[in-house]
Amino acid sequence: MKDPHELRPSEAFELASGDANCYPTSSCLSDFLVTPQGKPTTIDYPQPNVTLYQNGKNQPFASCLVIWQACHLMTKRTYHQWRQEDDYYMHEYQGRSGTLVYRLPRSKDNLKDVDTIDIRVVLVHLFLAACATQKSIPWTEEIIVNDRIIAEFLGLDRRKNMSRVKKLLLIESLMRQACELQVEIHWQQKGKIESIDLPFEPLWSASSAYHMSRAEDGSSYLSGLSFRVLAGHWSAYFLNQEGARNKNAYYQYGWLPVSLPPKIMNLWQRHEGAVVMLLHFLFRLRVGQDRSAKVSSLLKLVYGDQHLQVVWYKSDARRKVITTFESDLEQLFHYGLRPLFEDSLYPEAIQPWWVSAQNLPNDPEEALTYWTEEAWGATAAINSKKKWTQLLNASITITEFPNDWRVDIAKDMTRHKAKHKSNSVSNITGDMIKAARLQQGVSQRQLSCLLRKSQSWIRDIESGRYKIKPSDVALLTSVLDGLSA
Repeated sequence: MKDPHELRPSEAFELASGDANCYPTSSCLSDFLVTPQGKPTTIDYPQPNVTLYQNGKNQPFASCLVIWQACHLMTKRTYHQWRQEDDYYMHEYQGRSGTLVYRLPRSKDNLKDVDTIDIRVVLVHLFLAACATQKSIPWTEEIIVNDRIIAEFLGLDRRKNMSRVKKLLLIESLMRQACELQVEIHWQQKGKIESIDLPFEPLWSASSAYHMSRAEDGSSYLSGLSFRVLAGHWSAYFLNQEGARNKNAYYQYGWLPVSLPPKIMNLWQRHEGAVVMLLHFLFRLRVGQDRSAKVSSLLKLVYGDQHLQVVWYKSDARRKVITTFESDLEQLFHYGLRPLFEDSLYPEAIQPWWVSAQNLPNDPEEALTYWTEEAWGATAAINSKKKWTQLLNASITITEFPNDWRVDIAKDMTRHKAKHKSNSVSNITGDMIKAARLQQGVSQRQLSCLLRKSQSWIRDIESGRYKIKPSDVALLTSVLDGLSA
Protein backbone atom coordinates (compact mmCIF):
# COMPACT_ATOMS: atom_id res chain seq x y z
CA MET A 1 0.00 0.00 0.00
CA LYS A 2 1.24 3.48 -0.83
CA ASP A 3 2.19 5.99 1.81
CA PRO A 4 -1.07 7.91 2.47
CA HIS A 5 0.77 11.20 1.91
CA GLU A 6 1.49 10.07 -1.68
CA LEU A 7 -2.12 9.26 -2.52
CA ARG A 8 -4.32 11.49 -4.63
CA PRO A 9 -7.87 11.98 -3.33
CA SER A 10 -9.25 9.37 -5.74
CA GLU A 11 -6.49 6.92 -4.84
CA ALA A 12 -6.78 7.52 -1.12
CA PHE A 13 -10.17 5.82 -1.11
CA GLU A 14 -9.17 2.89 -3.26
CA LEU A 15 -10.91 -0.29 -2.17
CA ALA A 16 -8.56 -2.06 0.22
CA SER A 17 -10.22 -5.44 -0.26
CA GLY A 18 -11.87 -6.62 -3.46
CA ASP A 19 -11.67 -5.06 -6.90
CA ALA A 20 -8.66 -2.74 -6.91
CA ASN A 21 -9.97 -0.85 -9.96
CA CYS A 22 -13.15 0.16 -8.14
CA TYR A 23 -13.13 3.63 -6.56
CA PRO A 24 -16.51 5.24 -5.75
CA THR A 25 -18.56 3.36 -3.19
CA SER A 26 -21.82 4.47 -4.77
CA SER A 27 -21.06 2.67 -8.05
CA CYS A 28 -18.73 -0.23 -7.32
CA LEU A 29 -20.58 -1.43 -4.23
CA SER A 30 -24.12 -0.99 -5.53
CA ASP A 31 -24.69 -4.74 -5.36
CA PHE A 32 -23.66 -4.84 -1.71
CA LEU A 33 -25.87 -2.10 -0.28
CA VAL A 34 -28.83 -4.27 0.68
CA THR A 35 -28.58 -5.57 4.23
CA PRO A 36 -30.28 -8.96 4.70
CA GLN A 37 -33.04 -9.39 7.24
CA GLY A 38 -32.13 -10.54 10.72
CA LYS A 39 -29.11 -9.91 12.90
CA PRO A 40 -26.05 -9.06 10.79
CA THR A 41 -22.96 -11.20 11.02
CA THR A 42 -20.35 -9.91 13.45
CA ILE A 43 -17.43 -8.47 11.52
CA ASP A 44 -13.81 -8.18 12.53
CA TYR A 45 -12.19 -4.94 11.37
CA PRO A 46 -9.51 -2.65 12.85
CA GLN A 47 -10.39 -1.07 16.16
CA PRO A 48 -9.68 2.66 16.63
CA ASN A 49 -6.34 3.57 18.14
CA VAL A 50 -7.79 6.80 19.56
CA THR A 51 -10.35 7.43 22.30
CA LEU A 52 -12.41 10.62 22.36
CA TYR A 53 -14.10 12.41 25.26
CA GLN A 54 -12.41 10.43 28.01
CA ASN A 55 -13.65 12.95 30.60
CA GLY A 56 -17.18 12.77 29.19
CA LYS A 57 -17.30 16.54 28.55
CA ASN A 58 -14.78 17.78 26.00
CA GLN A 59 -11.77 16.81 23.95
CA PRO A 60 -8.58 18.68 22.94
CA PHE A 61 -8.41 19.36 19.21
CA ALA A 62 -6.03 21.13 16.84
CA SER A 63 -7.38 24.68 16.70
CA CYS A 64 -4.67 26.32 14.61
CA LEU A 65 -5.58 28.76 11.84
CA VAL A 66 -5.15 26.03 9.20
CA ILE A 67 -8.08 24.06 10.66
CA TRP A 68 -10.03 27.18 11.62
CA GLN A 69 -10.07 28.54 8.08
CA ALA A 70 -10.78 25.11 6.60
CA CYS A 71 -13.91 24.81 8.76
CA HIS A 72 -15.08 28.32 7.88
CA LEU A 73 -14.52 27.67 4.18
CA MET A 74 -16.72 24.59 4.33
CA THR A 75 -19.54 26.40 6.14
CA LYS A 76 -19.38 29.66 4.15
CA ARG A 77 -18.45 28.13 0.81
CA THR A 78 -21.13 29.93 -1.25
CA TYR A 79 -20.16 33.43 -0.03
CA HIS A 80 -16.41 33.14 -0.44
CA GLN A 81 -14.59 34.38 -3.51
CA TRP A 82 -13.28 31.15 -4.98
CA ARG A 83 -11.36 31.62 -8.18
CA GLN A 84 -11.09 28.96 -10.87
CA GLU A 85 -7.58 27.95 -11.83
CA ASP A 86 -7.02 24.97 -14.12
CA ASP A 87 -8.72 22.01 -12.48
CA TYR A 88 -9.15 23.62 -9.04
CA TYR A 89 -11.17 26.11 -7.08
CA MET A 90 -8.78 28.37 -5.17
CA HIS A 91 -9.24 30.58 -2.10
CA GLU A 92 -6.55 32.69 -0.43
CA TYR A 93 -6.52 33.83 3.18
CA GLN A 94 -4.21 36.73 4.10
CA GLY A 95 -3.39 36.91 7.81
CA ARG A 96 -1.03 39.00 9.90
CA SER A 97 1.47 36.14 10.11
CA GLY A 98 1.24 34.75 6.60
CA THR A 99 -0.87 33.33 3.81
CA LEU A 100 -2.97 30.19 3.51
CA VAL A 101 -4.11 29.12 0.04
CA TYR A 102 -6.81 26.44 -0.14
CA ARG A 103 -7.88 24.53 -3.21
CA LEU A 104 -10.50 21.98 -4.15
CA PRO A 105 -10.48 19.81 -7.28
CA ARG A 106 -13.11 20.71 -9.87
CA SER A 107 -15.36 18.10 -11.37
CA LYS A 108 -15.59 18.15 -15.16
CA ASP A 109 -19.23 17.10 -14.98
CA ASN A 110 -20.30 19.53 -12.28
CA LEU A 111 -19.04 23.12 -12.12
CA LYS A 112 -20.80 23.80 -8.80
CA ASP A 113 -18.55 21.68 -6.64
CA VAL A 114 -18.07 24.41 -4.06
CA ASP A 115 -21.81 24.90 -3.67
CA THR A 116 -22.53 21.19 -3.32
CA ILE A 117 -20.00 20.41 -0.59
CA ASP A 118 -21.79 18.99 2.44
CA ILE A 119 -21.52 21.47 5.31
CA ARG A 120 -21.19 18.52 7.68
CA VAL A 121 -17.72 17.87 6.29
CA VAL A 122 -16.52 20.40 8.90
CA LEU A 123 -17.33 17.78 11.52
CA VAL A 124 -14.88 15.39 9.89
CA HIS A 125 -12.20 18.09 10.08
CA LEU A 126 -13.02 18.58 13.79
CA PHE A 127 -13.08 14.82 14.38
CA LEU A 128 -9.66 14.29 12.79
CA ALA A 129 -8.30 17.41 14.52
CA ALA A 130 -9.37 15.86 17.85
CA CYS A 131 -7.80 12.50 16.94
CA ALA A 132 -4.54 14.19 15.91
CA THR A 133 -4.01 15.67 19.38
CA GLN A 134 -3.71 12.12 20.73
CA LYS A 135 -0.63 11.50 18.59
CA SER A 136 2.80 12.80 19.56
CA ILE A 137 3.87 12.98 15.90
CA PRO A 138 0.58 13.21 13.97
CA TRP A 139 2.27 13.72 10.59
CA THR A 140 3.89 10.26 10.83
CA GLU A 141 1.66 8.35 13.30
CA GLU A 142 -1.37 6.72 11.71
CA ILE A 143 -4.85 7.43 13.06
CA ILE A 144 -6.99 4.30 12.76
CA VAL A 145 -10.76 4.83 12.99
CA ASN A 146 -13.85 2.94 11.90
CA ASP A 147 -17.43 3.86 11.08
CA ARG A 148 -18.62 3.22 14.63
CA ILE A 149 -16.48 5.85 16.34
CA ILE A 150 -17.27 8.35 13.56
CA ALA A 151 -21.01 7.64 13.83
CA GLU A 152 -20.83 8.14 17.60
CA PHE A 153 -18.99 11.44 17.14
CA LEU A 154 -21.54 12.71 14.61
CA GLY A 155 -24.50 11.44 16.62
CA LEU A 156 -25.50 9.09 13.80
CA ASP A 157 -25.62 6.16 16.19
CA ARG A 158 -28.78 7.71 17.67
CA ARG A 159 -30.47 8.25 14.32
CA LYS A 160 -33.29 5.74 13.91
CA ASN A 161 -34.52 7.11 10.57
CA MET A 162 -31.37 6.04 8.69
CA SER A 163 -30.37 2.51 7.78
CA ARG A 164 -26.86 1.34 8.60
CA VAL A 165 -25.95 1.31 4.91
CA LYS A 166 -27.03 4.96 4.50
CA LYS A 167 -24.93 5.91 7.50
CA LEU A 168 -21.92 4.13 6.01
CA LEU A 169 -22.34 5.92 2.69
CA LEU A 170 -22.70 9.29 4.43
CA ILE A 171 -19.54 8.70 6.49
CA GLU A 172 -17.62 7.65 3.38
CA SER A 173 -18.80 10.72 1.46
CA LEU A 174 -17.89 13.16 4.27
CA MET A 175 -14.46 11.61 4.72
CA ARG A 176 -13.80 11.75 0.99
CA GLN A 177 -14.75 15.44 0.78
CA ALA A 178 -12.62 16.33 3.82
CA CYS A 179 -9.56 14.70 2.25
CA GLU A 180 -10.03 16.62 -1.01
CA LEU A 181 -9.27 20.00 0.60
CA GLN A 182 -5.63 20.99 0.11
CA VAL A 183 -3.63 23.85 1.61
CA GLU A 184 -0.47 25.76 0.72
CA ILE A 185 1.21 27.61 3.60
CA HIS A 186 3.53 30.63 3.61
CA TRP A 187 4.19 31.75 7.20
CA GLN A 188 6.51 34.39 8.55
CA GLN A 189 9.34 33.73 10.97
CA LYS A 190 8.51 34.34 14.61
CA GLY A 191 11.32 34.24 17.14
CA LYS A 192 13.08 30.89 16.96
CA ILE A 193 10.32 29.49 14.73
CA GLU A 194 11.57 29.73 11.17
CA SER A 195 9.37 30.76 8.25
CA ILE A 196 7.11 28.05 6.84
CA ASP A 197 6.71 27.35 3.13
CA LEU A 198 4.71 24.23 2.33
CA PRO A 199 3.42 23.29 -1.15
CA PHE A 200 -0.14 22.16 -1.74
CA GLU A 201 -1.00 19.05 0.24
CA PRO A 202 -4.25 17.56 1.61
CA LEU A 203 -5.01 18.48 5.19
CA TRP A 204 -5.71 14.79 5.75
CA SER A 205 -4.65 11.75 3.72
CA ALA A 206 -6.63 8.58 4.19
CA SER A 207 -6.80 5.05 2.87
CA SER A 208 -10.07 3.22 3.37
CA ALA A 209 -11.21 -0.36 3.66
CA TYR A 210 -14.76 -1.52 2.90
CA HIS A 211 -15.63 -4.54 5.00
CA MET A 212 -18.08 -7.14 3.72
CA SER A 213 -20.10 -9.78 5.53
CA ARG A 214 -21.75 -12.85 4.06
CA ALA A 215 -25.41 -13.65 4.57
CA GLU A 216 -26.90 -17.11 5.02
CA ASP A 217 -27.87 -17.29 1.35
CA GLY A 218 -24.24 -16.70 0.36
CA SER A 219 -24.65 -13.08 -0.75
CA SER A 220 -22.26 -10.38 0.48
CA TYR A 221 -23.17 -6.95 1.79
CA LEU A 222 -21.37 -3.84 3.06
CA SER A 223 -21.18 -4.02 6.84
CA GLY A 224 -18.38 -1.67 7.89
CA LEU A 225 -15.79 0.95 6.99
CA SER A 226 -12.37 1.71 8.43
CA PHE A 227 -9.84 4.42 7.66
CA ARG A 228 -6.12 4.93 8.19
CA VAL A 229 -5.43 8.65 8.33
CA LEU A 230 -2.34 10.85 8.49
CA ALA A 231 -2.36 14.58 9.22
CA GLY A 232 -0.70 16.76 6.59
CA HIS A 233 2.70 18.32 7.19
CA TRP A 234 0.98 21.45 8.53
CA SER A 235 0.79 19.52 11.83
CA ALA A 236 4.61 19.35 12.03
CA TYR A 237 4.55 23.14 12.47
CA PHE A 238 1.26 23.82 14.27
CA LEU A 239 0.68 20.65 16.34
CA ASN A 240 4.19 19.79 17.41
CA GLN A 241 4.57 19.19 21.16
CA GLU A 242 8.32 18.61 21.11
CA GLY A 243 8.90 21.57 18.81
CA ALA A 244 6.81 23.84 21.06
CA ARG A 245 8.92 22.84 24.05
CA ASN A 246 12.05 23.70 22.08
CA LYS A 247 10.36 26.91 20.88
CA ASN A 248 10.89 26.09 17.19
CA ALA A 249 7.28 25.11 16.37
CA TYR A 250 3.71 25.74 17.53
CA TYR A 251 1.36 23.54 19.51
CA GLN A 252 -2.07 25.12 19.22
CA TYR A 253 -5.12 23.35 20.57
CA GLY A 254 -8.56 24.13 21.92
CA TRP A 255 -11.38 22.15 23.54
CA LEU A 256 -14.12 20.48 21.53
CA PRO A 257 -17.40 20.03 23.51
CA VAL A 258 -19.12 16.64 23.30
CA SER A 259 -22.48 18.35 22.60
CA LEU A 260 -21.29 20.40 19.62
CA PRO A 261 -21.08 17.81 16.77
CA PRO A 262 -24.65 16.47 17.30
CA LYS A 263 -25.89 20.06 17.57
CA ILE A 264 -24.30 20.96 14.24
CA MET A 265 -25.85 17.84 12.69
CA ASN A 266 -29.21 19.08 13.96
CA LEU A 267 -28.81 22.68 12.76
CA TRP A 268 -26.96 22.37 9.45
CA GLN A 269 -30.03 22.36 7.15
CA ARG A 270 -32.21 25.05 8.72
CA HIS A 271 -29.73 27.26 10.59
CA GLU A 272 -26.48 27.35 8.66
CA GLY A 273 -25.68 30.78 10.13
CA ALA A 274 -25.92 29.36 13.66
CA VAL A 275 -23.39 26.68 12.67
CA VAL A 276 -20.99 29.35 11.37
CA MET A 277 -21.27 31.33 14.61
CA LEU A 278 -20.87 28.23 16.79
CA LEU A 279 -17.64 27.40 15.00
CA HIS A 280 -16.48 31.01 15.23
CA PHE A 281 -16.91 31.09 19.01
CA LEU A 282 -15.45 27.59 19.36
CA PHE A 283 -12.16 28.69 17.81
CA ARG A 284 -12.15 32.25 19.11
CA LEU A 285 -13.01 31.76 22.76
CA ARG A 286 -10.06 31.28 25.05
CA VAL A 287 -9.82 31.30 28.82
CA GLY A 288 -9.65 34.89 30.06
CA GLN A 289 -10.18 36.48 26.65
CA ASP A 290 -12.85 38.97 25.74
CA ARG A 291 -16.04 37.22 24.66
CA SER A 292 -17.58 40.17 22.86
CA ALA A 293 -18.29 40.21 19.14
CA LYS A 294 -19.50 42.91 16.77
CA VAL A 295 -22.69 42.06 14.92
CA SER A 296 -21.18 43.37 11.68
CA SER A 297 -18.31 40.87 12.04
CA LEU A 298 -20.74 37.99 12.63
CA LEU A 299 -22.82 39.00 9.61
CA LYS A 300 -19.71 39.13 7.41
CA LEU A 301 -18.76 35.65 8.63
CA VAL A 302 -22.15 34.25 7.68
CA TYR A 303 -22.98 36.17 4.49
CA GLY A 304 -19.79 37.73 3.19
CA ASP A 305 -19.07 41.39 2.34
CA GLN A 306 -20.59 41.43 -1.14
CA HIS A 307 -23.95 40.05 -0.04
CA LEU A 308 -24.18 42.60 2.79
CA GLN A 309 -23.61 45.42 0.29
CA VAL A 310 -26.61 44.20 -1.70
CA VAL A 311 -28.73 43.97 1.46
CA TRP A 312 -28.48 47.73 2.02
CA TYR A 313 -30.39 48.47 -1.19
CA LYS A 314 -32.96 45.64 -1.13
CA SER A 315 -35.55 45.61 1.64
CA ASP A 316 -36.60 42.00 1.01
CA ALA A 317 -33.00 40.80 1.28
CA ARG A 318 -32.53 42.95 4.38
CA ARG A 319 -35.61 41.47 6.03
CA LYS A 320 -34.40 37.95 5.27
CA VAL A 321 -30.91 38.57 6.68
CA ILE A 322 -32.17 40.20 9.89
CA THR A 323 -34.83 37.54 10.48
CA THR A 324 -32.38 34.72 9.84
CA PHE A 325 -29.67 36.26 12.00
CA GLU A 326 -32.01 36.74 14.96
CA SER A 327 -33.32 33.19 14.55
CA ASP A 328 -29.74 31.86 14.50
CA LEU A 329 -28.94 33.79 17.69
CA GLU A 330 -31.99 32.19 19.29
CA GLN A 331 -30.61 28.75 18.41
CA LEU A 332 -27.35 29.65 20.16
CA PHE A 333 -29.35 30.85 23.17
CA HIS A 334 -31.31 27.61 23.50
CA TYR A 335 -28.15 25.57 23.02
CA GLY A 336 -26.63 27.32 26.04
CA LEU A 337 -24.25 29.77 24.33
CA ARG A 338 -26.12 32.80 25.60
CA PRO A 339 -25.39 36.31 24.35
CA LEU A 340 -25.88 39.37 26.56
CA PHE A 341 -27.71 42.26 24.92
CA GLU A 342 -26.68 45.45 26.74
CA ASP A 343 -28.69 48.57 25.94
CA SER A 344 -25.54 50.65 25.46
CA LEU A 345 -24.13 48.20 22.90
CA TYR A 346 -27.29 46.62 21.49
CA PRO A 347 -30.26 49.01 21.95
CA GLU A 348 -33.46 47.43 23.21
CA ALA A 349 -35.37 48.78 20.20
CA ILE A 350 -33.46 46.49 17.83
CA GLN A 351 -33.05 43.46 20.07
CA PRO A 352 -34.63 40.20 18.81
CA TRP A 353 -38.25 39.76 19.88
CA TRP A 354 -37.43 36.53 21.70
CA VAL A 355 -35.15 38.44 24.12
CA SER A 356 -38.06 40.39 25.62
CA ALA A 357 -40.24 37.28 25.30
CA GLN A 358 -38.08 35.67 28.00
CA ASN A 359 -39.84 38.02 30.43
CA LEU A 360 -43.33 37.40 29.04
CA PRO A 361 -45.95 38.41 31.65
CA ASN A 362 -47.77 35.62 33.46
CA ASP A 363 -51.03 37.52 33.34
CA PRO A 364 -52.97 36.42 30.19
CA GLU A 365 -54.16 39.94 29.34
CA GLU A 366 -50.68 41.44 29.69
CA ALA A 367 -49.24 38.62 27.61
CA LEU A 368 -51.84 39.25 24.90
CA THR A 369 -50.91 42.94 24.91
CA TYR A 370 -47.27 42.02 24.40
CA TRP A 371 -47.97 39.77 21.43
CA THR A 372 -50.37 42.21 19.76
CA GLU A 373 -48.36 45.40 20.31
CA GLU A 374 -44.70 44.96 21.15
CA ALA A 375 -43.99 41.82 19.09
CA TRP A 376 -45.95 43.20 16.12
CA GLY A 377 -44.05 46.49 16.29
CA ALA A 378 -40.70 44.68 16.33
CA THR A 379 -41.75 42.62 13.31
CA ALA A 380 -43.02 45.65 11.40
CA ALA A 381 -39.68 47.48 11.68
CA ILE A 382 -37.47 44.49 11.08
CA ASN A 383 -36.28 45.52 7.61
CA SER A 384 -35.95 49.27 8.16
CA LYS A 385 -32.66 50.91 7.20
CA LYS A 386 -32.53 52.55 10.63
CA LYS A 387 -32.55 49.18 12.38
CA TRP A 388 -30.02 47.82 9.91
CA THR A 389 -27.63 50.72 10.60
CA GLN A 390 -28.00 50.29 14.36
CA LEU A 391 -27.51 46.55 14.03
CA LEU A 392 -24.21 46.96 12.19
CA ASN A 393 -22.92 49.11 15.08
CA ALA A 394 -24.16 46.74 17.79
CA SER A 395 -22.13 44.23 19.83
CA ILE A 396 -22.97 41.18 21.92
CA THR A 397 -21.09 39.45 24.72
CA ILE A 398 -21.29 35.71 25.38
CA THR A 399 -21.96 35.37 29.11
CA GLU A 400 -22.99 31.73 29.52
CA PHE A 401 -21.81 28.46 28.02
CA PRO A 402 -22.97 24.84 28.09
CA ASN A 403 -21.22 22.86 30.81
CA ASP A 404 -19.10 20.89 28.35
CA TRP A 405 -17.66 24.14 26.92
CA ARG A 406 -16.02 24.82 30.27
CA VAL A 407 -12.49 23.57 30.85
CA ASP A 408 -11.40 22.42 34.30
CA ILE A 409 -9.12 25.37 35.00
CA ALA A 410 -7.59 23.77 38.08
CA LYS A 411 -6.34 20.79 36.09
CA ASP A 412 -5.31 22.91 33.13
CA MET A 413 -3.10 25.06 35.37
CA THR A 414 -1.32 22.29 37.31
CA ARG A 415 1.75 22.58 35.12
CA HIS A 416 2.08 26.23 36.12
CA LYS A 417 1.91 25.73 39.90
CA ALA A 418 5.61 26.29 40.32
CA LYS A 419 5.33 29.71 38.71
CA HIS A 420 2.37 30.95 40.73
CA LYS A 421 2.43 31.49 44.47
CA SER A 422 -1.03 31.57 45.98
CA ASN A 423 -0.21 32.42 49.62
CA SER A 424 -1.61 35.95 49.36
CA VAL A 425 -4.11 35.21 46.62
CA SER A 426 -5.87 32.41 48.52
CA ASN A 427 -7.17 34.96 51.04
CA ILE A 428 -9.04 36.90 48.34
CA THR A 429 -12.31 35.43 47.05
CA GLY A 430 -14.69 36.43 44.30
CA ASP A 431 -17.38 37.19 46.89
CA MET A 432 -15.04 39.63 48.64
CA ILE A 433 -14.35 41.43 45.36
CA LYS A 434 -18.06 41.63 44.56
CA ALA A 435 -18.91 42.93 48.03
CA ALA A 436 -16.21 45.60 47.82
CA ARG A 437 -17.38 46.64 44.35
CA LEU A 438 -21.01 46.96 45.47
CA GLN A 439 -19.93 48.90 48.57
CA GLN A 440 -18.19 51.41 46.31
CA GLY A 441 -21.28 51.59 44.07
CA VAL A 442 -19.30 50.51 41.01
CA SER A 443 -20.80 48.39 38.23
CA GLN A 444 -18.91 45.54 36.57
CA ARG A 445 -18.57 47.61 33.41
CA GLN A 446 -17.21 50.61 35.29
CA LEU A 447 -14.73 48.42 37.15
CA SER A 448 -13.61 46.80 33.91
CA CYS A 449 -12.88 50.26 32.47
CA LEU A 450 -10.91 51.29 35.55
CA LEU A 451 -8.84 48.09 35.46
CA ARG A 452 -8.62 48.03 31.65
CA LYS A 453 -10.01 44.50 31.73
CA SER A 454 -13.01 42.99 29.97
CA GLN A 455 -16.33 42.88 31.78
CA SER A 456 -16.40 39.11 31.32
CA TRP A 457 -13.09 38.90 33.24
CA ILE A 458 -14.66 40.74 36.21
CA ARG A 459 -17.69 38.45 36.05
CA ASP A 460 -15.59 35.28 36.01
CA ILE A 461 -13.38 36.47 38.88
CA GLU A 462 -16.42 37.28 41.03
CA SER A 463 -18.06 33.94 40.27
CA GLY A 464 -14.89 32.10 41.29
CA ARG A 465 -14.39 30.61 37.85
CA TYR A 466 -10.85 31.94 37.51
CA LYS A 467 -8.07 32.24 40.06
CA ILE A 468 -6.71 35.69 40.83
CA LYS A 469 -3.09 36.48 40.04
CA PRO A 470 -1.01 38.39 42.60
CA SER A 471 -0.59 41.31 40.20
CA ASP A 472 -4.36 41.49 39.75
CA VAL A 473 -4.92 41.46 43.53
CA ALA A 474 -2.75 44.57 43.84
CA LEU A 475 -4.65 46.22 41.01
CA LEU A 476 -8.05 45.39 42.51
CA THR A 477 -6.94 46.61 45.94
CA SER A 478 -5.85 49.95 44.53
CA VAL A 479 -9.29 50.50 42.98
CA LEU A 480 -11.52 48.96 45.66
CA ASP A 481 -10.68 50.52 49.03
CA GLY A 482 -12.87 48.02 50.87
CA LEU A 483 -10.84 45.07 49.64
CA SER A 484 -8.18 43.92 52.06
CA ALA A 485 -5.64 41.17 51.57
